[in-house]
Amino acid sequence: MEAKLLTLAIHTYEKANILKNLLESNNIEVYMEKIDNDDPDTPALTGYAVKINDSDLSRALSIMHAEQLFNYNDKDILKIDDNRRRILVAVDFSSYSMKACQVAFNIAKQINAKVKILHVFHNIYFPSHIPFADNLKDSPDEGLLSKVRKQILELCCDIDDKIANKEWPSVNYSYSLREGVVEEEIENFVLEYKPSLLVLGTKGKDNNQTSVLGNVTADVIEMVDVPVLAVPESSSVKSISDMKRIAFLTNFQKRDLESFNTLVATSNHFQNVEITLMHINRINRQDDKWSEEQLGEMKKHFDRLYPQMNIKYKLIDSPDIPSAVSEYVEKENITVICLNTRRRNLLGRIFMPSISRKVLTNSEKAILVLRG
Repeated sequence: MEAKLLTLAIHTYEKANILKNLLESNNIEVYMEKIDNDDPDTPALTGYAVKINDSDLSRALSIMHAEQLFNYNDKDILKIDDNRRRILVAVDFSSYSMKACQVAFNIAKQINAKVKILHVFHNIYFPSHIPFADNLKDSPDEGLLSKVRKQILELCCDIDDKIANKEWPSVNYSYSLREGVVEEEIENFVLEYKPSLLVLGTKGKDNNQTSVLGNVTADVIEMVDVPVLAVPESSSVKSISDMKRIAFLTNFQKRDLESFNTLVATSNHFQNVEITLMHINRINRQDDKWSEEQLGEMKKHFDRLYPQMNIKYKLIDSPDIPSAVSEYVEKENITVICLNTRRRNLLGRIFMPSISRKVLTNSEKAILVLRG
């Protein structure tokens, strides 16, 4: 039977050669295929597909995992990199993971970025003194690892089909498997890969209990130091161009204003976007209440700074912020809820749930979390 070639990754020429040399040094036959870039504005960004025989896939992934290729803490990697921004998308092979990949690919095309697909699996090891442990455990080369390798391959084959059929844009992408606790490994990978955006898929309101990513999305948002876009499966957002109406939830603290500047800078890629500055006066508290006059003055301030932007404001009195946000965004057909949050430790996440966590579990809208 004729061997089937599988695409292992798509890289720049320099990085593709590094991967090719590594695999060939381990007696794995490698083929490189030039992928012509169809964008006339960026002719230099042609990618190279690194292909191997399907029978070598398991061993190739093991080698790549052991070598931890292309860690951006490595100065040599930075030297050969093409200086494009990087988007990380974490997947658990659910349908909403595919939605997250679609969003990541579309954004990458629009902002000229590359994509890394990450899957974290948890392997269970049983101590050898437990009876029948050898029959129970999954070894690194069999069982669970073999299963996730097959799943990541199937996901990438689906992506390649969508690219070939022009359903998705062709962008530079690769993938990685990590073993460990999902939220901790995502945090570690963010530190290594240094993405400008992390994309996560969620099933949506009241349905996160059944999904690995759904369970950890709120934790990841509060652990990493990069912007996070959480996209429910039912969200209308598939690309930047779908982000037409944004509700920016704010207390008008300094870090919120810094995040707003980041949002406006990002909005240069948007067309006809409308941003609503939204503040919830909690009726059972007096210390954070704003008046219509104060919010109006803030809007005038932003109008002076950003005359090109369509900025509105909304002041709501409510005892429950998540419910008030959810009701407003549904009524006004908001496509993205944007807010600022700070990195939080474990005790803070357990005993003082953040607004982002509450909004995430109470909404079917895409949520963009920025760092002030």
